[in-house]
Amino acid sequence: MLWLPGGFNMRYGTVMKSEEKSKDVEPNESVGSIWVLVDQSKGYLTFASKEMLQDASEAGRHQGIKVHAVLIGGEVENETWAEQVGSYGADLLIRVDLAGINHLTAEASAYVLDKLSIKYPKPYLMLIGGTIEGQEIAARLAIRWKTAYAHDCVSFSIKSNGIVEAIRSTHGEKLETIVSLTQRPAIVSFKPNSAGVGPKNEDCKAGETTFTIDLTGSRFDQNVLRTIPADPALVDIGETDFILACGHGVVDKEGFEILQELAVRLGASVAGTRRANDEGWIGIERRVGLTGKTVAPQIYMAVGISGAREHVVGMDDSKIIIAINKEPKAEIFRLAHKGFIGDSKEIMSSLLKKLKVADAS
Repeated sequence: MLWLPGGFNMRYGTVMKSEEKSKDVEPNESVGSIWVLVDQSKGYLTFASKEMLQDASEAGRHQGIKVHAVLIGGEVENETWAEQVGSYGADLLIRVDLAGINHLTAEASAYVLDKLSIKYPKPYLMLIGGTIEGQEIAARLAIRWKTAYAHDCVSFSIKSNGIVEAIRSTHGEKLETIVSLTQRPAIVSFKPNSAGVGPKNEDCKAGETTFTIDLTGSRFDQNVLRTIPADPALVDIGETDFILACGHGVVDKEGFEILQELAVRLGASVAGTRRANDEGWIGIERRVGLTGKTVAPQIYMAVGISGAREHVVGMDDSKIIIAINKEPKAEIFRLAHKGFIGDSKEIMSSLLKKLKVADAS
C-alpha cells in the first residue's frame, strides 16, 4: 500500500459506517470529474474498463460528477470509441494521440496523464485497472500528483461529504479494509472482475475530444525491447480473447483431453463450469460463473454446457458465443450466436481433424 501524507486513512472491519466530518460538497461542475483510464483489446473495451465506467457513472451520478474516459494511443483504427465508452456510462471521451514513441510503458502512461492534467483540470477521482501495469501507473501518478493511492480495490463510492471511500478485501478475503481518500485527486486501482458488467445503454454516445502529446526527445527509464504473446494455457481467463469452456457434457477425462488439444490448436484458453471444476478438469481460478469469474472474451465456445443461470451470468457479455451440446433444448442455445447439436466428443474430434489437415497443407 502506497501512502503519501495528507489524505489517507484506513480502517478494518466487516461492517463499517463512514465518519463524515467534512463539509458537504455541492454537486456541480466545479467539483471536477472522474477520470477512468480505459484499455482496449483488438478494437474493443476490456471487461475491466466497462466495469470501471459503469461503477464510476453510478458513483458520480449521486454527486453530479461527470465521467471522462481517457484512452491513450490512437493507433487502432476504430471510430466507435465514443459509442463504446458512452454506452457504459462515460460523458466524455478524451483520446490521447501519441507521437515519438513506439511502445507505451507504465512510466510513459503516468507522464501522459500528468501532462493531460495540465490541459484539463485534475480529476476528482482517478480510476485505473488493477493489472500489474495499471498498479504501476497508479503508483507513479500518485507520486507525480503528490496524492494518496489505494490499490487492488473491489468497490468504491463518493460519500455525501465528498470523501472517496474504497474497499479492499484483506486477510484472505475474510475482512474488508475501508480506505478513506480525503485529498484530491484520489487515485484508486480497481481489481478486475470485482463488480461485473450490467446492461449497456446503446443510445448513449459520449462527447469526444482529442489531445496530441509529442514524446519525441522525452527520456524514460523504462523501455520495451519486445512483446511476447501470452500463453493461452496460463493467461488469466479474465484477460483472454478466446475461451474454450467445458461442462459436464464433455463426459470424461478422454473428452477433456480432446478439448485441451483443440484449445491448443485454436489458441484458446481453457475454462469451465463448477461441475468441470468438481471433476478436476479445471482449477477454481478457471471456473466461470456465479461462484467463479466473470469473463467477456471476443469468442466463448461452450462445450457440453447446459446454460444454467449460475454459469451464464459469468459469460453472457462475450462478443460471440458458440455452443456445442447434445440436447437440442439446452438453455445455452438461447444465448448462442452459433450452435451445434450433437455428441461433444464427436464434434470436437471432427473439428480437430480438420484443423490438423489445414495445418499440414
